[in-house]
Amino acid sequence: MTITFGQREVDVLQEVASIGCGQAITALGRLARRRFDMDVPEAWVGAGAGAIATFLGGLGQDLVAVGVKLEGPLTGDLLLALPESDAANLAAMLGYPVGDAWGGVAESALMESGNIVGSAFVSAVAALVKETLLLSVPTFARGNGRDCVEKLVSHAGSLALATRFSAWAEDTGAALEGLILVMPEPERIARLLSHLQVR
Repeated sequence: MTITFGQREVDVLQEVASIGCGQAITALGRLARRRFDMDVPEAWVGAGAGAIATFLGGLGQDLVAVGVKLEGPLTGDLLLALPESDAANLAAMLGYPVGDAWGGVAESALMESGNIVGSAFVSAVAALVKETLLLSVPTFARGNGRDCVEKLVSHAGSLALATRFSAWAEDTGAALEGLILVMPEPERIARLLSHLQVR
């Protein structure tokens, strides 16, 4: 079954993403001791089940992604996704250079980044809806966008809220860009919107 969303609903979800991702990017910046900038979140609505995997498939072949599952009024998934070279730069900013291969402390540093981002996001949204949101432990994936989403996202959603972020390290000249992707379960969005008095 395909769930449809009106413009007002999409606008509200974008505002929720803006608040949550703003807190998430601030927390990531504190962790890395860098200034992180973010774009305005954009909503991407697909035509049916599996559309998000197709969307992420367009991001490139070599991605590193960390996913956490959201439970509560906002049920779904949150992904921190970066091109592999940018993920390596983030790991280096955190003090854990990747070296020749991913694994060990560098992978753990990225998973902790995903955990920090997810925790800040759910805290901000929980304050907005005045209810508790829960967060799973993070999981790690590498590969193309489709492979990452199929490994990390348990539902075949058709709505993604994407926020691009960037940072630059003056001391090393390293730069990075990435995305925070929030993918609510379409069947559960009505519950979130009811908390915001939209439905």
